[in-house]
Amino acid sequence: MANATECNEEFPATLAGFLRQMRLKQTSENGKRMSLTAMHRRCGLSVPVLSRLETGRVIDPSGSTIKRVLAGYQLSFDDVARYFPNPKK
Repeated sequence: MANATECNEEFPATLAGFLRQMRLKQTSENGKRMSLTAMHRRCGLSVPVLSRLETGRVIDPSGSTIKRVLAGYQLSFDDVARYFPNPKK
């Protein structure tokens, strides 16, 4: 599993930017940068849903969507936790 915290780069300000950055760092079976279609095959979410996640049009994804994203993008919850609000007490 990729650990985004080990990168020496700055983190994007949004979950959308972070997901796009992480996808583009990965390569698909053909050795090219990972496309949305290749990510769709990896995580099972549709290309339009992935596109909306990476462009910020989905700002509060469901738990099942997050789980599939983490598996497909090969991330841990700790990698994306900074993009979610702290729970209210």
